[in-house]
Amino acid sequence: MNNQPQIVIDARMINSSGIGRYLQNILPEMINYFQRIVFLGSPHLLKEKLNNQNLQIIPFDKSIYSISEQLEFSKIIPKCDIFFSPHYNIPLFSIKAKTRIATIHDVFHLAFYKDLSIPQKIYSKIVIDQALKISDHIITVSNFSKNEILKYTKKEYENKISTIYNGVKPIEKDHTTNIHSIDKNPYFLFVGNVKPHKNLVRTIAAFKLLLLDCEKNKQEKPFFIIVGKKEGFITGDNNVIDLIDNDPLLKNHVMFTGWISDNELNILYANALSLVFPSYYEGFGFPPLEALSLGCPAIVSNAACMPEICDNAVLYFDPFNVNDIYDKMKHIIINENFRNNLITNGLEHAKRFSWQISVNKHIKLFEDLLNRK
Repeated sequence: MNNQPQIVIDARMINSSGIGRYLQNILPEMINYFQRIVFLGSPHLLKEKLNNQNLQIIPFDKSIYSISEQLEFSKIIPKCDIFFSPHYNIPLFSIKAKTRIATIHDVFHLAFYKDLSIPQKIYSKIVIDQALKISDHIITVSNFSKNEILKYTKKEYENKISTIYNGVKPIEKDHTTNIHSIDKNPYFLFVGNVKPHKNLVRTIAAFKLLLLDCEKNKQEKPFFIIVGKKEGFITGDNNVIDLIDNDPLLKNHVMFTGWISDNELNILYANALSLVFPSYYEGFGFPPLEALSLGCPAIVSNAACMPEICDNAVLYFDPFNVNDIYDKMKHIIINENFRNNLITNGLEHAKRFSWQISVNKHIKLFEDLLNRK
């Protein structure tokens, strides 16, 4: 019997936000389909996240993007048919894999190259270029991302790039919650991290205009709930904290949830006036589809991949125009029929994005490459 691993997967990012969600949803069925898979990562975390105690795991805890991970890759990756990197941080040196596959979710670091530190510039440029050159195949998550990859690298790589959309996980309705601090209604919801391209500063400025408008017209003021910990924003975008803390009106109407579970997030989606998703650069963007699948209307940036992913199921705004963001938030409040139509369209649209379809396409690609060797 051949005990050589068929596929080796770097799964260290199983607990990160976007890539972690990607891995948690594609790996269980891949484990069932392919008989011999070995993972790199934390044994405890992988078994917990994949709810499987029988995984073959090589412990590997080197930091993503580090020199140490590159030095260790060649030593610890066993001989295999396929090595799969779910991010662009591929092994740069020789490994004992017949075939390499990598997923590049976006090329933010190339699109906003001028904003990076010198080490970030060097690392991202070299490693993304090498990922495209060395890998036998590249998966990406939208046609927007595929076009961006080709825009910032070489057109000759086009034939080795496949677009496979992410999915939305079916939600079990459960309205129990222990988010004791969130008892404010009605509210807009923001879900995302705090990097500047997430565009939260302009969104908070737009929300301030909405509060002033409600005050002027003696209408009920909504709240703005940000999923995450306030302290975490200090290392992300200081302007967000300054804007809120230095303004009494915002301070009373903008709330941070702290850490919450997936179930609690689903409840927040289900009861929000609307999700506001103002990011001006995304390879895919999970929150709008998650919101739509739970009957939460979404007002969304008209930039990057969002028109491709959300189609006509959301209300769009110019992410660089504070007044436009404000107008669309106001539109959601004052036009109940329009909001209800968005909910109906959104529920239907979200059904188009299935993790089952995504997994099937990954499996077919892996099978094709295994059979080619």
